[in-house]
Amino acid sequence: MLTAEQLIRQLRAPDQTGMGRVESADAGAYNLDRLASLDAAAQTIRVWDSTVIPGNLQTPSYSGAVIEAAHPKLPHYEVRRRVVLKEQRSRAFLKRTFDERLKQAWFVIGERAITQCIHGEIDAHGLQLWHLLRLGAHAKVVIQVLPEKKVTPGLADQFALYGLDEGHRVGYVETIMGSWYSTRIDDVAKLHSTFSDIASEAMSPLSTAHFIREVLSSWRSEKKESPEGTEEETSSSPRTAGQVTTALESQDMARTRHRMEP
Repeated sequence: MLTAEQLIRQLRAPDQTGMGRVESADAGAYNLDRLASLDAAAQTIRVWDSTVIPGNLQTPSYSGAVIEAAHPKLPHYEVRRRVVLKEQRSRAFLKRTFDERLKQAWFVIGERAITQCIHGEIDAHGLQLWHLLRLGAHAKVVIQVLPEKKVTPGLADQFALYGLDEGHRVGYVETIMGSWYSTRIDDVAKLHSTFSDIASEAMSPLSTAHFIREVLSSWRSEKKESPEGTEEETSSSPRTAGQVTTALESQDMARTRHRMEP
């Protein structure tokens, strides 16, 4: 019978070259610097996230809500420090995008990340969605939404793939146990294939922009209909009486309109 130590040793992959843990889950500020360095060197970026807007695209108020939700025990000064670092990272990413040093940035986002507010912060979330619309208009930024009812290929929740110079690629995943990276050919090939599968199931960039506008419109209508504020108004998902409420419905309506156009 194997000992506990032998059992644990068997969990280790025979070849761990080119992969490992970036850091523990509670040391995120240092990892933001590492990710910013990857951004600065990347020629292409591909990101999938099922629950939140990816970090490169976040506004400061939204990123603060995400950090507090993910790490509720962090002191306020640490939350603020990470928000500042994430804002610096986002600004640097946008600068590289606009000055054309970045070839392409491709983001696929889960429908839940669009329709559900972190901590019920509707105003902050609304500003975040407007920010997405502006970024999605740039030729080198592709933004798609994966409808909630679609089964995610590989059942993946979140990952990023960075294409560097000379053909180097780095896969990056965040988990509750910390952040992990891999440069192994099999790993990055699997991430690339999975991302392609997810993107093929997602809405087109045009349909995505239309869906985001519908979500924003529904929230504006909700505020007008409930000026005094109600329990329903604080719901994490938008209440859209008589309007499109899901990405799949929005996609179907867009196809119908397209067929009806002369």
